[in-house]
Amino acid sequence: MDSSRDVPRSLSKPASIAVLYVGGGCDFAARLERERERFTVHTESDPRAALDRIRGGDAAFDCVVCDYDLPALGGLDVLDRVRAEFPELPFILVTEQSDDEVANEAISAGATDHFRKRDDAARHQLLAARIANAAERARTSRALEWGLTAVETARDAVCILDEDGTVEYANAASATLLGSDREGLVGRRWESFVPDDELQPTCDAILSEAREGRWSGRSSLVRGDGDRIEVEHTLTSTSDGALVWTASRSDTLEERLSRRVRAMDEAPIGIVLTDPNQTDNPLVYVNDEFTSLTGYSRDEVLGRNCRFLQGEATDEDAVAELRAAVDEREAVTTELLNYRKDGTEFWNRVRIAPLFDDDGVIDFFVGFQDDITPRKTYEELLRSNTARLEALFEHSPDLVVVHTDDGSIRDVNQRMCEELGYSEAELVGKTVWELDPTSDPERSRSFWAGLPPNEPTRFEGALERRDGTTFPTEVHLIELNVDGEDLFVAMIRDISEQKQREAELIEQNERLDRFASVVSHDLRNPLQVAMGRLELLADDCDSDHIDDIDRALDRMDDLISDLLVLAHDGNDAMDIQSVALSDLARTCWQNVMTGDATLTVETELVLDANPEQLQQLLENLFRNAVEHGSTGSRTASGDAVEHGSTGSRMPSDDAAERGSGDGGVAVTVGETDRGFYVEDDGVGIDPADRDTVFEAGYTTSAQGTGFGLNIVSQVAAAHDWEVRVTEGTEGGARFEFRVE
Repeated sequence: MDSSRDVPRSLSKPASIAVLYVGGGCDFAARLERERERFTVHTESDPRAALDRIRGGDAAFDCVVCDYDLPALGGLDVLDRVRAEFPELPFILVTEQSDDEVANEAISAGATDHFRKRDDAARHQLLAARIANAAERARTSRALEWGLTAVETARDAVCILDEDGTVEYANAASATLLGSDREGLVGRRWESFVPDDELQPTCDAILSEAREGRWSGRSSLVRGDGDRIEVEHTLTSTSDGALVWTASRSDTLEERLSRRVRAMDEAPIGIVLTDPNQTDNPLVYVNDEFTSLTGYSRDEVLGRNCRFLQGEATDEDAVAELRAAVDEREAVTTELLNYRKDGTEFWNRVRIAPLFDDDGVIDFFVGFQDDITPRKTYEELLRSNTARLEALFEHSPDLVVVHTDDGSIRDVNQRMCEELGYSEAELVGKTVWELDPTSDPERSRSFWAGLPPNEPTRFEGALERRDGTTFPTEVHLIELNVDGEDLFVAMIRDISEQKQREAELIEQNERLDRFASVVSHDLRNPLQVAMGRLELLADDCDSDHIDDIDRALDRMDDLISDLLVLAHDGNDAMDIQSVALSDLARTCWQNVMTGDATLTVETELVLDANPEQLQQLLENLFRNAVEHGSTGSRTASGDAVEHGSTGSRMPSDDAAERGSGDGGVAVTVGETDRGFYVEDDGVGIDPADRDTVFEAGYTTSAQGTGFGLNIVSQVAAAHDWEVRVTEGTEGGARFEFRVE
């Protein structure tokens, strides 16, 4: 265990001995200290406090002297605890009376010595001698351990040779250097590592000089694998005639330089060396990364000053800083906009430092060059975005609030101040729930804690103005990390008008429900009675008026059907699906009485739409084309009727005849760059009528209800599509729908 007792002391001269006396005799401690000038005695009467001092390392104690009789803990208890943590720390147990049993127990427990305390000068001298001997033995043991550890972990090879030059010990580095395991080295003579051609002169000269005291130099050795290596080594004689042999591999200057060059060539940043002793401080070395960074080859740059990388936009102040540092022989780091060989710009972080020789004279300047273009680009983008965001924050039409996760407001924009009637200083520091009457502190904190970072979340709330009035809001909240702090940015919009429109729509839907009820029950029921009575009347008498009454009742039925479609579409939720326009168009064509009319589908468009409503749109357009595409007047009608869930409403015979009077109209469904169209080759729609054909009730036909094309426009509006009427390719009517 590491402790203060492991602190190295000088081994070449006597060191002071720190003694901790644990007991109640201050005079005893003082007399002990007077016995040796080297002693420094620390006294502690409380054994627990003494243990804390030993553990705490407030002094490097060399020995503990402890009374046997102590309060709270006995001397043997203190010994047990010291040995558990510091097994090598000298510990002497002192008793008032001679007690062989206590002495034996102390020695068995690991005490260094047992001593009987008497008020006798000779006894104090004897105790001092025992303390000094115990401390020195412990130090010597530690020194030997340190020395062995140092030798074992040394990077250099260390071997011990006997008088005959035989290896008696070899450390781990020796095995690595000489290419053999340690067991294989022990027992070999030193000469066995010397090449045969150098054996006699080398051994004679080296060993002779080493036995006289010390030899140091360079020579060749043969490894266990047969390779010949150059080593720098030393042989030193010891007092008992043995030799200590240390060795390390010796590389030539060329080898050392070669390794350095290879290291620089493989470095992931650009490295250059310039020679300040030549005119204009030219480049004398560049690595591979520099050539990749700049686009220049070595031959193109060696001998030139680095300024060839500079260009029109290079900062002159930064260049001047570099020149000043070179002139002053100082290190410097700066960032430059440089230019590659092909003229492209790159940001270069340049770090230059002087390299000195052994005499303190500058040999070279080394330059490290990093491409920091991505970072600079990001910083510029960040500055630009920051400026835009600040402008957006201040001038946004929305109310913007920045708050912490405890609801405290950090910042607000001017729009927030204007809308609520507070100054910025009055709002900053308030909490969210002071401004939002719908917000609860506990619920809000829980909600914020569960938000995923960097993902906006939408919800509705309310804000209260200074005058006490409130208004509903739509909040888009996002959690962002700003300079290491998690903050919440709320973009708030006043939705009072939206809420008012929603209320109006609810009221409108309720009116439509009531209207549909009236149409469905109060009108259709008597109509069905009239139709039934008319059939009975036709059986009883033959009158020209019966056909006119039948047509009038059919027209009323068509009107009721179209009105129900309008009411139904305005009240139902949209179920949006992916719909293949070509398939649905062909299905709708089968639901309409088309006579001799033809359909051509020229699209594979897939729409996101409500299938039922899109079916109503297509069937109304097909019906309109078939019934009015071949009439004599260039008019259109909203006379097509619903072919949805209530079943197909087929046209009357005279309508079918009108649709095929001139051989049948040709209807085409195709796609545009932003949607689709439905067109025919009939008589078309007069330009003067194109702005009014979608109005409810508009018709130029005596049989029309005026709601068919209005239904088309309602379906388009429900899908957020734009519809317009124009002239077809063959001169007929063309309905274009822009869906994106």
